[in-house]
Amino acid sequence: MLKAADDAIRQLKDIASRVFICSPDDLEVGYGKVFLKDDPATFLQIKDIAYGFKYPNGYGLGGQIVAHGHYSLRHLTHIDHETGMGNPGPEWTVSAQGVEIEFDTRDYTYNIIKAYAVIDIGKVLNNKAARGQVMGAMAMGISFAAKETFVFDTEGRVLNPRLRTYKTLHYGEHPEYVIDFIETPHVDAPYGARGVGEHGLIGMPAALANSLSVAAGVPVNHLPLTPETIWKAKKGSGSA
Repeated sequence: MLKAADDAIRQLKDIASRVFICSPDDLEVGYGKVFLKDDPATFLQIKDIAYGFKYPNGYGLGGQIVAHGHYSLRHLTHIDHETGMGNPGPEWTVSAQGVEIEFDTRDYTYNIIKAYAVIDIGKVLNNKAARGQVMGAMAMGISFAAKETFVFDTEGRVLNPRLRTYKTLHYGEHPEYVIDFIETPHVDAPYGARGVGEHGLIGMPAALANSLSVAAGVPVNHLPLTPETIWKAKKGSGSA
């Protein structure tokens, strides 16, 4: 994105320099304008040259600005299946998740009171946006863990193909989300940032399953983690 932005700036300066009959080095881009460094009052609006500049007599100069940029991370490797070691890029990071629940031992129902996530984000660039991303991912993970499933008949047809029957986390069922970040900048990534979109989701099913396993006193290993699933696990263990 940074290289694409630089390319867009270069193209804007190229068109404006031909309009002003000056060197592109004499121009600056900012505040929606391309202007002369030593005379900011002399400028062109970016919107007036983004699709090429049009002279009053109808002649045109340049064309639509389409910026390009690419970047390849260095020293990438596959993950070693035995040790977990490797360098797959900034999406690979560490995090920890947990949930706090209230569990009814009589009917195996439960409420999720709080959900926690601590993620090594590399470098926080926008705290509010990062927390929003993680919170949304945590909600998806909890919904996937606690409710969502496809039901098939003997012919393999989906019996719950709509949101009326495919249950997701509803308004009012969300827990309190507690989110924090650790910063270990990634040396090869822009500004040291790491990927964060998926990491709030990945650990939620396991965190909820672990909490319910402790509360119910029996390993709960199958999703979705419904009261029926917990009851079956208790029954299978002979402790129901």
